[in-house]
Amino acid sequence: MLGILKRDFVLMISSKQTIILLIFYIPFFIMIADSFMPDILYFTIIIFYSYLMSILSFSYDITGKSKYIMNSLPVSRRELVLYKYLSTFIYFVITVVYVGVYLWIIDAFNFVSVDYFNLTQIANAFPVLMILTGIVYPVYFRFEPKIAQIIQMLVMVFFFTTTANISFTGDKGVLIYLGKLQWGHIMVIALVIYVLSFVLAVKMYDNRDI
Repeated sequence: MLGILKRDFVLMISSKQTIILLIFYIPFFIMIADSFMPDILYFTIIIFYSYLMSILSFSYDITGKSKYIMNSLPVSRRELVLYKYLSTFIYFVITVVYVGVYLWIIDAFNFVSVDYFNLTQIANAFPVLMILTGIVYPVYFRFEPKIAQIIQMLVMVFFFTTTANISFTGDKGVLIYLGKLQWGHIMVIALVIYVLSFVLAVKMYDNRDI
């Protein structure tokens, strides 16, 4: 498992495109935050970066950069799926630390006044991330990377559209329904989706020809 994690980080830091995304997307979010989502800026950034890091390793399969590295690792398909689902939690913690430091620097130098640590929004982001990745992971384990990438992009577009809707409508729209759900209820739903997603991904990947 540690070998796969090391492989993911090596591929991540070796990509100029990834480095650019990690560095410049936070300022981009801050610039557009005043337009439609200042109250959930931190929440949105946490979700986006955690989702990006969780999905990123799959993207290298499109160009075949990781195929030979992956095949050389002494892990079974089931262990690989388990690693991917557990790595979501690792990337979430890394994201909270990275985003917190990044936003703290911005706030400390008075570039912009931002919230760099918010336990409530962290707690709210966690089940949302589980639901998003729970939807996307089986797709990557079943279909070709290019097809899976299209689907994961659609999932992210749906997330941002929903987030914008929440920000624009305030106490109206989807918030009427979401407001009736407590965090515990959402977490249970997320756990059920995540576990079912894992079982589905294992079956799909076991039956897939590579």
